[in-house]
Amino acid sequence: MPKKKSPALKSKTSRGSKADSAKSEGAIFWRCVTFADTVKRYCEITMKKDEVSPLHSIAMFNLVFSGVVTTPTRLADVMFRSKHSVTKIVDNLEKEGFIARDFSSKDRRVTRLKVTEAGRQYVQNNLNMADKRAKHVMDCLSMEEQKTMIALTGKMCHRMTDLLEKLG
Repeated sequence: MPKKKSPALKSKTSRGSKADSAKSEGAIFWRCVTFADTVKRYCEITMKKDEVSPLHSIAMFNLVFSGVVTTPTRLADVMFRSKHSVTKIVDNLEKEGFIARDFSSKDRRVTRLKVTEAGRQYVQNNLNMADKRAKHVMDCLSMEEQKTMIALTGKMCHRMTDLLEKLG
């Protein structure tokens, strides 16, 4: 049986009205949502096999690559998660020895998060695994297509971050 094309992938053959354009934009949006969900599931499944938590990895990536010592509140803002959720993540990362809490000498209410050497190694190991996953997934694209995809997803990520900040 021949494979059917997704409605979101069919090309538009008519001149198109405003309604057609709106439908097309809606189809593109839902295609993006489907893609994002597929990427998320792929990451969850493959990372679970490697005994890696996606949320812990995202938190550590943000802590290491932000280049600054940060607080749990700032981490919650960057991850678009509740403070309660990030507190649980931070507790787990601290138990694993990947981060240390540093309390301000001026104000004990202020907690700073510092990445330990074990935390840096954890991120490096995850980057190595991510490289393997990326090569496995993206080998269906030419180098030019990969560059385009990186540029477009970066642009969309910035846009979505802006929208989320306005909602929050």
